[in-house]
Amino acid sequence: MADIKNLNEKILEVKDLRVSFRTDSGTVKAVRGISFPLYKGRTMAIVGESGSGKSVTSKAILGILANNKIIEDGQIIYDGKDLLKISEEEFTKLRGVKISMIFQDPLSSLNPIMIVGKQLTEAMVLKQKADKKEAKHLLAKVDKLLAAINAKEAKSLALYVKETPKDTGVDLKDYETLFAEVVDAESVRQTEAIAALIPALEDIAAKGFEDLKASEESFKKLYKGLASCELTIGTEKDNEISVFPTIVKTFVKGAKDGAKLIEERAKAMEKAGVSDFYDLPADVRAKLREVITSPEAFKEKLKNATLSLIDHLRSLMNRTDSEKEAITKDLLLNYASAVTVSKSELTPKEAKARAIKMLEEVGIKDAEKRYSQYPFELSGGMRQRIVIAIALCSSPEVLICDEPTTALDVTIQSQILELINKLKKEKNLSIVFITHDLGVVANMADDIAVMYAGKIVEQGTAEDIFYDARHPYTWALLGSVPDLETKEKLNAIPGTPPNMLIPAKGDAFTPRNVNALEIDSLYQPPFFEISDTHKAATWNVDPRAEEIRAPEIVIKRIAAALKDHPEVAPKPTNTKNSILNYIKEVK
Repeated sequence: MADIKNLNEKILEVKDLRVSFRTDSGTVKAVRGISFPLYKGRTMAIVGESGSGKSVTSKAILGILANNKIIEDGQIIYDGKDLLKISEEEFTKLRGVKISMIFQDPLSSLNPIMIVGKQLTEAMVLKQKADKKEAKHLLAKVDKLLAAINAKEAKSLALYVKETPKDTGVDLKDYETLFAEVVDAESVRQTEAIAALIPALEDIAAKGFEDLKASEESFKKLYKGLASCELTIGTEKDNEISVFPTIVKTFVKGAKDGAKLIEERAKAMEKAGVSDFYDLPADVRAKLREVITSPEAFKEKLKNATLSLIDHLRSLMNRTDSEKEAITKDLLLNYASAVTVSKSELTPKEAKARAIKMLEEVGIKDAEKRYSQYPFELSGGMRQRIVIAIALCSSPEVLICDEPTTALDVTIQSQILELINKLKKEKNLSIVFITHDLGVVANMADDIAVMYAGKIVEQGTAEDIFYDARHPYTWALLGSVPDLETKEKLNAIPGTPPNMLIPAKGDAFTPRNVNALEIDSLYQPPFFEISDTHKAATWNVDPRAEEIRAPEIVIKRIAAALKDHPEVAPKPTNTKNSILNYIKEVK
């Protein structure tokens, strides 16, 4: 298992994500408020049965959910941006470039009538085109600002850049003072724009949002003002400013739709003579989809978003000299990088050479021969290696693996898992690994989140989950994994996952839990902290709970694993119903 490191460097964070889907039978609550961080250079495994919400979570991160989705709430923060709020155009700059995905079935992930090499080089060419377009946009923007500050020096800089050979790079140190002057001028302009805008925002927040139509009109007038508040020399917009119009439109539409649905449902229930929505016939409910959030809740969110934006704008008005210096250095580096990228060219010969090298890196022999073959000419394991190669062509920071070994023969699974681990170390990848099998991630995961019925029920480091699991569902998963030492019958999990059209009132695992407490069926358990890195949403960890022993097969396995390596055992501060309490009894 990996040591805990880089815990302060979050590369991606999911916060209170809630996703539902509209269907003919009603609204399916697929993901119900999950949160987890992904740290740089680490693997976060999301484990659970089919239908638990794992793949929905991964597709939400990549922005490829079906059109009948409803993003009820939450954030997915990457590189300072909320991926749930950015435009599709912005997403195309990230998807497959900064964040890549390996899907379950390698055959359906590849184009059957295109040779392997073409599919690899196509990914490279598309990335280069996107990079060049962005680089030219930045160069034009900064050149315009430089010209406004000092036309003579700007002309000198433009000539210098144009004549610099592409293989020597760009040294802009002589122009650091000029760039600092641009940053100062832009900061003054930005401060003036913010000072004119804040009173209007404060007025809207103070008056409330009772008249949503009037508020919507007021906000439309503010959008242009917000655009002028952004520091235009940056490569990326200030997140809260750029996404605020989208937040307003989403919240206002949600409040209007919610109010309309509440009214329509009330009429339908009155007409049918029932007091509960679920007493209506299924075909009637299908037409009156479940109300996700009340209009009042939407108004409160809109008010909070406005107040948050005001605080953000005020912080921009008071940038310190050190902050301005950091912006200047960032601008210099981005400008130099943009110059290099704008001059770069990827010839067909270079693209082929890179593709063949990538095939070799993922362990494909006779790479030059495979380059010219079609996917159907290759084995399942080899196709999956090619899918991995395509995902890595753009040198992503985050790699999402959605059950990448499920469609493969068991003899090939371990090779693919070892390959992913090897590439992770070599390229410092951060990985989200989706699987239904805890055994698959035993030697891969640094952190684990166990999902059931759209919620994370337990979360911790790999050591926490494998040696000191507390949720009955995690126990059930651990007890169902076969190994070479097990002689007794494996524990099958009784029953089936719940119907997510009508989520359970309490702990969703209660009907399948042979040791369920009375409170489990009444109240949803909160997260109980077990240690600094481990938490579980189960009443079993509550100090008032009765003693509940984990399945014997799980206790024996953990005792055997810790016998030779007791040093890896977690040291929880909350020992209520811990497996570690019983392993000494095992002979």
